[in-house]
Amino acid sequence: MIVFLNLAVISFCYLMKQTSLNEFLEFLNKQTAKSFKTNAVHNYLATHAIDHEEFLPYTFFREETYGRNLVAKNEFFELLVLTWLPEQRTAIHDHADQRCWMLMELGSLTFKNYEAVGPITEGKQFSLTPTGKAETLKAGTNTVYIDDGIGLHSIANASRKPAISVHLYASPIPRCRIYNESLKNFSWVDLEYFTFSGNTWTETIQQLQ
Repeated sequence: MIVFLNLAVISFCYLMKQTSLNEFLEFLNKQTAKSFKTNAVHNYLATHAIDHEEFLPYTFFREETYGRNLVAKNEFFELLVLTWLPEQRTAIHDHADQRCWMLMELGSLTFKNYEAVGPITEGKQFSLTPTGKAETLKAGTNTVYIDDGIGLHSIANASRKPAISVHLYASPIPRCRIYNESLKNFSWVDLEYFTFSGNTWTETIQQLQ
């Protein structure tokens, strides 16, 4: 399930600290599989702010689909910058039972949760139905937390402007299940990166606004 966490409320009793991407990575590299299952990441995101310019060297757009740009990873986490041109979207998918946190850096994205109508049987047809209302997340507002125990969802840039989001996964996700809306079944898909860390973004943020 996708849950919107209002950090403006969560951090009301805290003084937000401006931090660098390197400091955030130092924090992540100290975490273990066990600590990623606690509130450690929630608490860090509630009390620290990272300037969006820190992510520009990892921000590359694709014309044919949304871009998955790797910032850093180890055996316990994976940090990505995802880029979205107008009308780009994901298929309905899960996250292979991993926890996920997402920050909006530019623009807005629309989220939908789904649930299966009846039991999910691998290789057989079944239908999905939306649960709740579609939610739109804008840059500078909420953080999204995805608890993938029941996390079938889709993400779309329904706006006319590009969007940038930062995704933290508690364990790298090499593959996930994709729902084929025409065939009405799931298939496993290997996930790929569009770029790896160390690249330089050639466009300015002003050109995209």
